[in-house]
Amino acid sequence: MKSLVKIGIAGSCIFMSSFACAEVKKSGDMAADIGAVAIPIIAGSIALYKEDYDGFWMFAKGATYTLAATQALKYTVREERPNGEDDLSFPSGHSSSAFQGASYLQFRYGWEYGLPAYIGAGLVGYSRVENEHHYWRDVIAGAVLATTIQYLVTDKYIDSNQVMIMPIINQDHVGIAASFSF
Repeated sequence: MKSLVKIGIAGSCIFMSSFACAEVKKSGDMAADIGAVAIPIIAGSIALYKEDYDGFWMFAKGATYTLAATQALKYTVREERPNGEDDLSFPSGHSSSAFQGASYLQFRYGWEYGLPAYIGAGLVGYSRVENEHHYWRDVIAGAVLATTIQYLVTDKYIDSNQVMIMPIINQDHVGIAASFSF
């Protein structure tokens, strides 16, 4: 049963990343293309590696909601790109994808996971502006959108190896003590 769950989860991750890949094929911005797909795939893979299936579900919800909100805004606002390519500049899909993965890692597992991913996501956004695919406002909007959505759907991860619960029984008291390491 666990194997089927892992296969289903991995399949869902690949399915969701295919939407990002569809936009990547049109981009012509290799560094941003790689980061927009790799950061979320790494984030989901870390959850699977830790066997954190609740966390992976939070990651998948965040990715799905971010993708839907990004596409809805693109087709509602219809802002032209700086290079005149098309009218789907706002918000940056590459940035929202990269920042969704980075935000998940930071909110779920802490800054030691999130900081490197945020640096990568920032480079994705910089690359999109530098290569005239987006304005800064597009990148910032994608980052804020993804971070906000992921914040709303993510709970902090508590590793069972960092929690100790033990009973206390003596002549005067009966109770439970808990200790958390972080």
